[in-house]
Amino acid sequence: MNLASLILTLAIISGQLIRVPLFSQGALTMLDIIVILTGSLGLLKLKFKLKRPPLFVISAFIFILFATISLLLTPLFLTPMQKLNAFSYTLRFSSYIFLGWVIYSGAFPKVAEKIHLILVSSGAGLAALGLLQLLFLPNLNFMAQFGWDPHYFRTVSTFFDPNFAGAFFVLTIILILYFQPFKNPKIFYLIFAVTFLALLTTFSRSSYLMFLTSGLSLSFLKKSKILALKIILLFLILILGFQIYTQMVSKPRNIDRGQSASFRINTWQQGLQIFEKNPVLGVGFNAYRYALIQYNLGDEQFLQSRGSSSNDSSLLYVASTTGIIGLLSYLYFLLILVKGNETYRIIMFALVLGLLVHSVFANSLFYPAIFIFLILLCASPRK
Repeated sequence: MNLASLILTLAIISGQLIRVPLFSQGALTMLDIIVILTGSLGLLKLKFKLKRPPLFVISAFIFILFATISLLLTPLFLTPMQKLNAFSYTLRFSSYIFLGWVIYSGAFPKVAEKIHLILVSSGAGLAALGLLQLLFLPNLNFMAQFGWDPHYFRTVSTFFDPNFAGAFFVLTIILILYFQPFKNPKIFYLIFAVTFLALLTTFSRSSYLMFLTSGLSLSFLKKSKILALKIILLFLILILGFQIYTQMVSKPRNIDRGQSASFRINTWQQGLQIFEKNPVLGVGFNAYRYALIQYNLGDEQFLQSRGSSSNDSSLLYVASTTGIIGLLSYLYFLLILVKGNETYRIIMFALVLGLLVHSVFANSLFYPAIFIFLILLCASPRK
């Protein structure tokens, strides 16, 4: 693995460990910084001569255009600083897309050749760190003072969130199953076992459902009954593990998993109310928190939490902030992610379909580490 690939891998693995505060509640992660720097360096290496943008870049820019328009025409009363804060995520989204375009244009050929290794290594590294966290730091109640959820005996790794970590583990496992990048079977089984164990111990029901969806989709597209049976067996192991966790950990400690479901339903209702008020262009991309405040849709404690910045459903988040127009342009972008690269059409269909299911319960489609996973695959060389 060359230096650029290693840096990108470590940036993904760093998760939320390194955060540079930005505005009142935002922050730049190490991955954000590396993406911006790598994209800028690649542009200089190419002497500003990028290839004609592929479809995934064009479709992304269409969504970015409507996201920007939605914020410019927002019905909310926002200060210039609040508008800049809201626009910061559009800039982040754009920088990730731009990096994909730069890699596609040939700025980092060695990185392009190692995309699979970068992604699998990132997933394996996150899984290993997550299992160490579960072993030595199972009680994360102290994280509540920093605005994170106080999880107990769940693998969160450096993402500090079992749902996002679980989604990344699923992406990694499906990628391993599809490409089988390791010639040595011992390495394959070791990395698969570590990543699957990390997924199991997230005890994330949405991630389990994503695993079943992506796994069966991949089995169907590959026409492999054996793979389908393996996926079903592994899913049953996940369900069994969750039941053991419920009986031995959550119930004895009065951890109410039903409360999280109730909270999620509440966020869906909030998103629908915002969308109903502004169905065409929404309230402005990433202005969701300000809409909650101005429409009196949350109490003070919730509005100060990290969860108030977006809806638990990715598509509902897009609909409420950019309206029908933004939602249609975003769905077109997802369609192009699947169809754009003929080499990865099967794997991208399985991954995106699984993420769509997962994103009903967590805003995973806009989580940076998950987003870069998809973009790097799209930017990979065609074969």
